[in-house]
Amino acid sequence: MNELTSAESGAVVFASSTGNQYSVENPAWNNGAFTKAVVEGISGKADYAGKGRITINMLDLYISERVKELTKGQQTPTTTKPQTIPDFPIAVSQK
Repeated sequence: MNELTSAESGAVVFASSTGNQYSVENPAWNNGAFTKAVVEGISGKADYAGKGRITINMLDLYISERVKELTKGQQTPTTTKPQTIPDFPIAVSQK
């Protein structure tokens, strides 16, 4: 993760959990808690400002809170990005 997020690469990494946790899945979701949260967030639920766009920081916040809610605190997603990367839109919301 650290290599991917070096300033030279410019990559933002969203990970489903910390290194010492399991990623929770549930047949009712048809995937894991992290994937469910990402799909919901990009689909508009992460558009906290209601401006029709979702930024990296908005999605990070939504994923973090939603995964904790879905897993009752058993899973903690993490996001890492170089400090030189600004918060920018990554999705358009249809809210």
